[in-house]
Amino acid sequence: MKTKILIILIIFFSITSGFIGAFLLLELKKEEPLKTEAKEVTEKKVESIKENKEEKKVIKNEKVTSIVNLENEITSLIKRVSPGVVSIIIKKDLVIYRSDPWGFFNKVSVITDKEVGGGTGFFVTKDGKIITNKHVVNDENAEYTIITHDNKEYDAEVLAVSKTNDIAILKIKSKDDKNFTPLSFVKNKEDIKIGQFAIAIGNALSEFQNSVSLGVISGKDRKIKDGDKVLNELIQTDAAINYGNSGGPLINLNGNVMGINTAKINGSSSIGFSISLTQDKVDYIIDSIKKYGEIKEAFIGINYIPISDGIKKEFNLNSDYGLYIINKEGAIIPGSPADNAGIKKGDIILEADGQKLSKSNNLNDLIRNKLPGEKLNLKVLKNDGEESSIELILGER
Repeated sequence: MKTKILIILIIFFSITSGFIGAFLLLELKKEEPLKTEAKEVTEKKVESIKENKEEKKVIKNEKVTSIVNLENEITSLIKRVSPGVVSIIIKKDLVIYRSDPWGFFNKVSVITDKEVGGGTGFFVTKDGKIITNKHVVNDENAEYTIITHDNKEYDAEVLAVSKTNDIAILKIKSKDDKNFTPLSFVKNKEDIKIGQFAIAIGNALSEFQNSVSLGVISGKDRKIKDGDKVLNELIQTDAAINYGNSGGPLINLNGNVMGINTAKINGSSSIGFSISLTQDKVDYIIDSIKKYGEIKEAFIGINYIPISDGIKKEFNLNSDYGLYIINKEGAIIPGSPADNAGIKKGDIILEADGQKLSKSNNLNDLIRNKLPGEKLNLKVLKNDGEESSIELILGER
């Protein structure tokens, strides 16, 4: 009996153990794919992290390479254009008097040259013609010395100054050197874009020759008031323009001059202005000096009064704005561009090139940077009350 019970127990435990073993084996087989999948996912994450690190490293390296390339481009550019930029030294005779012990008589003791100021300029021809600001060389009693990038000194004379703009042309007096480095200019003002890089070069503080500052074009067609004169169509830049930089070039990364550095806002280190220049304009200026010995300016040939409330009431006009051509003899110059375009006494010029005209935005300001021969589109309120569009060709005087 005992033997039978023992056999039954052995069989029972054997079957039970088999079931348990089979169950455990199945569970283990279920876990193996999960472990494999988990391992694959982990490996993929590790690979992804490595790839992201590599991508970031590549992007970072590309950025560093781009900055280094830009740096190399700028240093190479400065090396190329610097020979075309000069410092202008302004000197005047200083008279020192000696008086007698009693103070009755003053006698000239010493007459000496004294440096009284400075500025910047740059070559526009190989034979030594230099463009600068008129306010740098407007003293007829001063003498002007040019210092080139390699520290050679030359005497210079003022050939001509603009009657309406802050531009002047000097000429080196040397008969020996005729192979200077003229700078080139942009072809069109439209080539100048807000946000593009700009480089100013000049004799900063009249002490630090060919100083370089980098910035961007902050704005275009700016207008500022300089005493009783208005400068318009200016380029605004945050490239540092200091005293002594006046007359220096503002260039793009192609090495082309966009403008001539002219002014800055007092108290600001990042708001400077340059007069916009193109190759056509500079060529015209040089050609005008060769032909006439002066810089001819664009003109229209009319006498006008900006309309105000008082003028409107006095002349019983039908417009609140514009430029009224007085109804008197001499209001329009015979044979002038205005006369040829059909403008008459009593007309009101409302707009020019889409800009409304007024005392603060008049024709003289608008044509200051234009060349003779260029077109000006006018909107005119005729004396009979009809509005008319007129295309006028600017003359020269």
